[in-house]
Amino acid sequence: MIRFKPLPEDIEQRLPLAAAYLRSHPGVFFAYLFGGLARGERRPLSDVDIAVYLAGSVTADVKLDILGKLIDILGTDEIDLVILNTAPPLLAMNVLRKKQVMADNNPAMRHRFESLAFKKYFDFLPVELGMLTKRVANG
Repeated sequence: MIRFKPLPEDIEQRLPLAAAYLRSHPGVFFAYLFGGLARGERRPLSDVDIAVYLAGSVTADVKLDILGKLIDILGTDEIDLVILNTAPPLLAMNVLRKKQVMADNNPAMRHRFESLAFKKYFDFLPVELGMLTKRVANG
């Protein structure tokens, strides 16, 4: 979230509880832990980065329900919850670079998502590089 408060000292012990919740949630196809905690790089103002791919339509209520339960389980509101269904290619690739699978309720859907995410990223990469080159050239 905002990274104003340190994470609970026992956050690593709470992550399996969050994973169990995500595995039991009927609306979660799969979920990843990513970012600093997934890389084992906990810092004083780290947050918890979790990405989920949801079944059905993604609504604010569904996201808030999942986020609220994760806050209760993890004992912190310093959670960045990414909905992969609508994530742009660069964010999806950031998640996939250093991920830990927390829930895999639909392995075929997860593999399909990962394949498509890589394809979209590499299709978009020339556009991103062009924008970056233009930005550097224009100061």
